[in-house]
Parts: sequence; structure tokens; C-alpha cells
Amino acid sequence: MNSRPLPDPGTIELWAFGLDEPPERIEVLVDSLPSQEKARLDRGIEPVIGIRSTVARAGLRRILTSYLDIPPQDIPLTVGKHGKPELDGVDLAFNISHSEAFAMAAICRGSRIGIDLETLRPETPIEELARRCFSASEYRQWSHIAVQDRLSSFFHLWTQKEAFIKAHGGGMTIPLQDFDCQVDPSGQGGLIESRIEGDESSRWCIRGCSRHQGIRYSIACDRIECCIVDRDPSEVGLSRW
Repeated sequence: MNSRPLPDPGTIELWAFGLDEPPERIEVLVDSLPSQEKARLDRGIEPVIGIRSTVARAGLRRILTSYLDIPPQDIPLTVGKHGKPELDGVDLAFNISHSEAFAMAAICRGSRIGIDLETLRPETPIEELARRCFSASEYRQWSHIAVQDRLSSFFHLWTQKEAFIKAHGGGMTIPLQDFDCQVDPSGQGGLIESRIEGDESSRWCIRGCSRHQGIRYSIACDRIECCIVDRDPSEVGLSRW
């Protein structure tokens, strides 16, 4: 097995893959998991959700294997202080997000990384969530967006904020109101202001994107500039979407 080159510093490699696989393919992917993960297989939740979560974890291991030349079952995954998955003793950072049948994994080196992917669900209580989770400035700007654009704008902003706290590593210990991101859904995203102690908005790069009409995602890393490169999931036996 030949490993692919590690990303250059400042380059984020993005893997977008599908989670709805035929049963025979799921069986192959489950073999990518270590025995302790096979034993639980997300029991106790809705079957479709459990299967998709399993495929996402197995897919991540296959992607990491392509860089590290380590069998997927042996990838040294650990969990950080606030629950963020990490690689133990390896100079490679990653993050993964999935929503419904879609997943994305972001891989980089020398930076903290976070990604959030959301499908645009019209039933989402966006007004309630915006009041509770957006800063005063963000909410004021969002409430002036045209009504027909508010759903897209909400998830544009929401994914940026989620990607940021995942990259930061503090997780839900960071109040979502303590930093401002770009509201305009036609923009590329960005950290406008951070009120988090010891943090500076100038050190972060956040990109907010629309994969197609029904999906929004954002990537955050602690570099001033970053270059995002799409990778073909079929190279590691995963499906495109």
C-alpha cells in the first residue's frame, strides 16, 4: 500500500462522500472499523441514522489510511479534552461532518481544522435558534435578510460558527455569541470579530460554501490563508455525491 503525500501547510484537502451504500458495500466498510466500534455499531438509534454514522466513521478511517499507510482498523484515533477526535502522535489534523446522506472530511497539516455540513431543512426553527445562538450583531443583520433568503443565510452562518468551535477545540464551552461570522449567504464567509479571551479574529480563515442548492458547509482553520483542494472519494472506495 502506497500512502499519498501529506497536504502542504496551508492546504486543506476536502473529501465529500455519500453515506447511502448497498448492504454488501456497508459490510466491506464495517470491516474498516476496529473491533470495539464494530461491537456497538450505533445501537439504540434509528437504523438509517445508525448505518450512515457507521459509514461516515469507516469512510474517515479509509481516508486517513490513504495518508498514513496504516490499516484503517489501526488508525490511532483519540479524543481531545472537549471531545474532538484527533490523531495520536501524527502530524495530520482532520475533522468530519455529516448530515443525512452526505459527509465531508477535511484534512490538513500544521493547523487546527473544523468542518460543518448541514442540509437546508425548511422545518428548522431558524428564528428561535438565531435569537438564542447568534450574536446581537449577527441577529440584527440576519433579520434584515430577505425572507426568502433567510434559510440559506441561517445555515451559511450556522455552519461557520460550528466549524469555528470545532477547529478551536473548545467545543460547546465556547458561547456561540462570543464571535461574529459573515451573514451574507452570497459571501465566502469569514470571522469578523472574536471576543474569546486570548483569541484574535485575524488568525482564522473561515470559508462558507454551497455544494448545491440544498447543502451548506463551512471550513475553519487557524491560518490567515488557506487553499482548499477537492479529492475524489472513489480513490479510497467511497461514493461521490
